[in-house]
Amino acid sequence: MTNRSRFLLLVLLVFCLNSVSCLESVEGFVGGIIILPCIYDQPLPAEVNAFWRDKNDLSVLDINKSSPDYNFQGETYRGRVSSFTDKYKNGNFSILMTNLQKDDTGRYECYVKTVSYRKIVDLTVSDKPAVTKTDRPSSGAAGLKELPLVVLSALCLLLC
Repeated sequence: MTNRSRFLLLVLLVFCLNSVSCLESVEGFVGGIIILPCIYDQPLPAEVNAFWRDKNDLSVLDINKSSPDYNFQGETYRGRVSSFTDKYKNGNFSILMTNLQKDDTGRYECYVKTVSYRKIVDLTVSDKPAVTKTDRPSSGAAGLKELPLVVLSALCLLLC
């Protein structure tokens, strides 16, 4: 993948993550990681409350007074969900979910109570695709592989 292609893909990711759509679908693999996006692009007060809930209305992550609060987090999410606390001031309440399980499949809702904003994310978790052996260049160099979407999304969230 060329540098220009990478740049265009990153621009596309930024556009998608900042879209006005309040419903988004993301896909992940068992054992993998995924970012569930929740970005509010209007001015916010200094302290914000936001809440992530799953399909069963179980707490995935609470953000109280602009700080993550794990006190009421559902047991299934403990140690697997984190957020980007330094990005709250920019309206980014996205979460990172690790060690994905098939049971994680479903609808998630991010509700930014302070401004009555809702973002709904449909997550699909499937088995990892079969790994196939790829040929390496004859020079012995490994060559550049395409970066997984989740890595690019994470970079975008950190850089934007």
